[in-house]
Amino acid sequence: MTLWLIPVDEASYRRTLAQPVDLSDWADRPPAFPESARVWGVRTDPEQGSWERNKRSLERMAPGDPLLIYRNSDSRYTATGRIGPMTHTEYIRDMYWDGGPALDVFVVEDYDDSVAVAPEAVNRLLEYKDGFWPQGLWGVSDDRPTEKVVEEFDI
Repeated sequence: MTLWLIPVDEASYRRTLAQPVDLSDWADRPPAFPESARVWGVRTDPEQGSWERNKRSLERMAPGDPLLIYRNSDSRYTATGRIGPMTHTEYIRDMYWDGGPALDVFVVEDYDDSVAVAPEAVNRLLEYKDGFWPQGLWGVSDDRPTEKVVEEFDI
């Protein structure tokens, strides 16, 4: 299990994470994907940049992994969840994110937006230096006390 710190920009957050989106019109929707879900993505489109760190992170991601969601607009962690079904698709990118570079997407299960935590509190729990905040998809390394965060925020 890896704890993932997920920074989200406001526009994409409002389009696919704030509320479940209707996926019923997705012609080749994988059977594991529900018809309605909160969805997030990993930037991996090779035509829009070099995403080597994201690609390595994607290989480590697994359904059930806990998420702590950092809203850039609020400068704080505002939600938790778990990684659900994952797939590689252009559909979400083109339908909801105006063609951005996120081709690998996942359902955010057990979404809870009752969290309002300053990054300093998470940094103390994870033993990160003051001033750290996730920039891009961030998998917390196994040598950090991730169980403290999972327990503290009931992820």
